[in-house]
Amino acid sequence: MSEHSSRVVFWNLYEAALERRRGDERRWRAQCELVRALRPTVLMTTEGWHWSDAGSAAFHDAEDAFGMRGALFPAKTDCDMAIFWRPGVEPVRTDPLPFGQALWHGYGQAVLRLPGWDGPVRFVVAHLDPFSPTHRRIESDHLRALTDPRAEIPLVIGMDANTVPPGDPEPDWFRTPPHKRDHHRMPGETTCDREPVRRMLGSDEPLLVDAGAHRGDRSPTVGHTGSDAAARRIDLLLLSPRLIPTLTGYETVRHPLLDDTATPASDHRPVSVTLSPSPPQTREGTPC
Repeated sequence: MSEHSSRVVFWNLYEAALERRRGDERRWRAQCELVRALRPTVLMTTEGWHWSDAGSAAFHDAEDAFGMRGALFPAKTDCDMAIFWRPGVEPVRTDPLPFGQALWHGYGQAVLRLPGWDGPVRFVVAHLDPFSPTHRRIESDHLRALTDPRAEIPLVIGMDANTVPPGDPEPDWFRTPPHKRDHHRMPGETTCDREPVRRMLGSDEPLLVDAGAHRGDRSPTVGHTGSDAAARRIDLLLLSPRLIPTLTGYETVRHPLLDDTATPASDHRPVSVTLSPSPPQTREGTPC
């Protein structure tokens, strides 16, 4: 990456926090190792189970282990979310979602100033309902309120959508137990409901851009661990259209720690984007 490029990562941490409460640190240690290897500028996470308990001790432990500071967004489901940033990033403000406004896990926001950038960027971490396609449509409608492309501050959303975006292949639902298949389909339908993401991307004009699709990488983010999950891309990074000129990289992370058949670091692959601000221009239009 160039000097002022920023790597933004979203990752669902699976059940590592629950396992730690039972005394099993293996998955958590693998996660810490992978985060340190990725060296994100901004890291958005979900499934920090019970991180807000006991004075947020587990969250502060994560800050120290990752070498980052952050903001914790408690969930009424205890599936806490967080946004972390490395030294050199300046936090402007953070905004949790009140429990009363969350249908399930909810979301949280942080406005950050990244090194080398002229203005701040808004980051939103979200996790849509895993069970109800109806809820996911409502949750996406609420998130869409944040996506005004004319807003002064551009937006990056990292989320576990629990559904696939428009244009991705239909998952093989026969890999999913019968009682879970309708978690993904609206009543009476036989294919995955893609409306939650489509509604966030915009209909009449683009509100957000799916970074993976834009860069031609629709690799599945779940289904790689041999579990009962159909392979599909549900972990997404969505960007304000004005950020697309700064998008210089996208990656569905592959690493031996994720493919360990005994204890993979997570059942979700992290996804990352590299954002590189344009260099300042002279009046003649050449870089300074």
